[in-house]
Amino acid sequence: MEMRYLEFKRHLDKPDAVYLCELFARGDDYVLLRYVSEREEQVGDVEIMEGAVTYALYREGKGYVAWRMVESDGRLIGHLFHICKGMQIGESQVEYKDLMLDLWFSPAGVKIVLDREELDEFAATGAVSQEDLAWISSQEREINCRYRSIISELEGLVATVA
Repeated sequence: MEMRYLEFKRHLDKPDAVYLCELFARGDDYVLLRYVSEREEQVGDVEIMEGAVTYALYREGKGYVAWRMVESDGRLIGHLFHICKGMQIGESQVEYKDLMLDLWFSPAGVKIVLDREELDEFAATGAVSQEDLAWISSQEREINCRYRSIISELEGLVATVA
């Protein structure tokens, strides 16, 4: 039986968002959620078609959410990392503050940084604290150093449950 799970995403630059997902797996310090796209979407220059599946790993204490995105037939679209802060995992929901900067990795491992210009513009207004900017920078470095192992862990969890 599919268990519904909520994702509460607090944004710096726009209204907060709530997404209804499927709880795919749970561990002591993580949840793995599954979401099926109900409409076409865009991640940078990459088109995500309706029916694509996202597996999202939320780990307590981490400063990012790691996504594995696949076509409806299982072909890999890519991996996306949302840099965030304040991850709180509950019984039926996860909540965090999205810090705007995302890192996209193609199936070939090519990295694209998303929303840096928007973050820089928003920070120039004083709307992003120096503490948050330092956090974003530290999490970007961690992802750059560890993305292969993070992706491997995510793929392993998906394969174990699927």
